Amino acid sequence: MTDASTIRAQLPATPRELVQGCQDELIAGLMAYVSHPSVSATGEGFPAATDVAVEEVKRAGLTPSVLVGKGRPLVVGHRAGPEGAPHVLLYGHYDVQPAGPRERWDSDPFTPVLRDGRIWGRGTGDNKGQHYAHLQALRLFDEHIGALPCTVTVLLDGEEEIGSPTLADTLRAHQELFDCDLVVWSDRSVHESGEWCVSHGVRGMIRLRIGASGPSHPLHSGNFGNVAPNPAWRLVQALASLKDPSGRVLVEGFDDGREPLSDADRAAFAALPLDLQEVLGGIGLTEMDPAFNGLSFYERLADRPTLTINGITTGDVDRTIIPDTAEAGVDIRLTPGQDPQTVFERVAAHLRVHAPEVTVTMVGGVPASRTPIDNPHTPRVARAISRVTGRDPLLVPAYGGTLPDWIFTGILGVPSIGLPLANADQANHAPNENLRVDYFLDATAICMELLLELGS
Repeated sequence: MTDASTIRAQLPATPRELVQGCQDELIAGLMAYVSHPSVSATGEGFPAATDVAVEEVKRAGLTPSVLVGKGRPLVVGHRAGPEGAPHVLLYGHYDVQPAGPRERWDSDPFTPVLRDGRIWGRGTGDNKGQHYAHLQALRLFDEHIGALPCTVTVLLDGEEEIGSPTLADTLRAHQELFDCDLVVWSDRSVHESGEWCVSHGVRGMIRLRIGASGPSHPLHSGNFGNVAPNPAWRLVQALASLKDPSGRVLVEGFDDGREPLSDADRAAFAALPLDLQEVLGGIGLTEMDPAFNGLSFYERLADRPTLTINGITTGDVDRTIIPDTAEAGVDIRLTPGQDPQTVFERVAAHLRVHAPEVTVTMVGGVPASRTPIDNPHTPRVARAISRVTGRDPLLVPAYGGTLPDWIFTGILGVPSIGLPLANADQANHAPNENLRVDYFLDATAICMELLLELGS
């Protein structure tokens, strides 16, 4: 079989030149792909969305398969490379967020449009545009050479936007398909500065529901005030027990098990560009949370767990009532070393003591994941980016958000590296989601260079 160096020599042009030569076709293909809804939370567009993803995998020259577990299917594609070449697993997800209020979109979310150098539509950046770049890189190798520089498996998740609840079990049941040397996931965004970057981990998360009950139905506050206990008060007092007025979490052992950042990670964070006042100004703030004074911006995001009230539902602000129920959504972002179940049990134990009248349930939880920044694969990923862009990428130890990365590092037991391919202002999960065309085209060329680098 043809090796990576021979494949590079046989290409009729550089990857970037090849991509530029077929950019109209690439843009049209992505717009057609985005036009198919695939909302995992509601089922909009399924099961047809799975069929569409399978066809894209076929077009890329891979042998497709569909793995059906208890949730929405996984779409898998595989193609062998030269004998002895490494095996890379490319992860993305073909499900998208709900569109949300249509009146807040400048155009229909599932009728993508090309405007101002961007493709606008739900799923452009998160995540169809990103894994479509990988698929088109594979297709270009297939069309021009008829071979790949390394063995490739593509894994497209159908449930990432709802927490990938069945991904781990499905991969365990088919682990022989994913016996790889490296995972590369493309999700999230390039650095806020606009620079390309390579990421090495994500925080974990648990989601909680904390609830309180009162009378059998809402009551007139004048007729039953001071008589009927108010579940809204019970709930806010329970929530207040979790932190002191300075913002320090009061749950005993809340951050036990946390693995501190390595010296290499700290050095990498220190090298990242940051205009803190611009970041804060962009979200309408002038200072960071005072509860974490003494910690840098990146330490707060990567090296400490969080405890966040996402929302509270109770009563009616327009009626003078005592509500019958009150519920809060809470999420806790975890750092490497923390076990989701253990953290939940500590929060539940705290509430049993300080607010025994409320209920608390865990509605989802995944651990954090981190690949050492000084692993041998990162220089290859970085070279792929610099070959296309002419600039060295930023090396990011870990992101503050959450992805199912722990499945790759924990279950498959392999290094996992993030190669974000979307612009930082992609507005993922929001109205007017978009993907810059220049990023998309460079991303496709980077994906080609990545396979050449890994294969060499």
